[in-house]
Amino acid sequence: MPRTEPSTVSVVIPTLNRHRALARALSSVVAQSLPPDLRAEVVVVDNSLDGNARPVVEAASAGSSLPIRYVAMPRPGIATARNAGIAAASGEWIAFLDDDETGGRDWLAALVGMARHGGFDAVFGPVSARAEEGDEIGAFADYFARGVEASDGADITRYSAYLGTNNSLFAAALCRVPGGPFEERLNSIGGEDSLFLHRLAREGKRFGWSEAAKVTEWVPRRRLDWAYVRRRRFLSGQIRTFVHDMSSPRSRTSVARWMVVGAAQTVISGTLSLVLKPFNPPAARHHRIAACGGLGKVLWMPRFRGSLYGTGLVS
Repeated sequence: MPRTEPSTVSVVIPTLNRHRALARALSSVVAQSLPPDLRAEVVVVDNSLDGNARPVVEAASAGSSLPIRYVAMPRPGIATARNAGIAAASGEWIAFLDDDETGGRDWLAALVGMARHGGFDAVFGPVSARAEEGDEIGAFADYFARGVEASDGADITRYSAYLGTNNSLFAAALCRVPGGPFEERLNSIGGEDSLFLHRLAREGKRFGWSEAAKVTEWVPRRRLDWAYVRRRRFLSGQIRTFVHDMSSPRSRTSVARWMVVGAAQTVISGTLSLVLKPFNPPAARHHRIAACGGLGKVLWMPRFRGSLYGTGLVS
């Protein structure tokens, strides 16, 4: 029987004390070009203690043809915020957009269209990087962007370890589980999305790639710093390993494999960074960052973890 009612996609945007960025993200969602058989709603989860994003959401709602829902979640944590957004969402699809990102006009239509036509349980798209405040992003761009070596419409489930929920779409049924799908023990650390994707891949869910679902990440000046990039890469390396320690059932073999990979990466890239420094500083810098990622894979234990979100503000 043909479908008579449009389906709905819920866009969940967690936010914490980034008003200008949030307003920009909301403007991009409100401006989406949607086909007749697709409706959208927006759920903004304000993770601040005092609800300071409410005026931004109210201002965006006043001029929007899309319903924009405000959810106050003063208990800090990125996983808690994502789970609260899912609980408030009513759509058959749930898309995630970070508050420092903007989606292209066809972003949502491309995600949902790929999920429908490709039969995928989740869909991801490319993330490009631009600097805020008129700065040039230069060599930093590669460290904030995301892409995979896959054609449009490809099954990218094998890349699950390298994906994240920024610029993503899920069948809502996958997300509506008791307590929410994101592990709240990782609230300040990050990696809650990697753990979720790892679980879905192990359950046999299929991830698709939509080249047309383009998102831009706007990088603030304080992140255009190589020390920041190294800290972020170290944390990413940790996540790559501890996801396997936290999965159910736990995979000690995978933990050991990633630690071996990390040790080799640390030694090889660390050596290359020293050798190349006098002759090719950019290449030396690249290998030093790679060595930090490798070291994170080795030193993944809780006592070595920093904070990516909230008060730690590595992110």
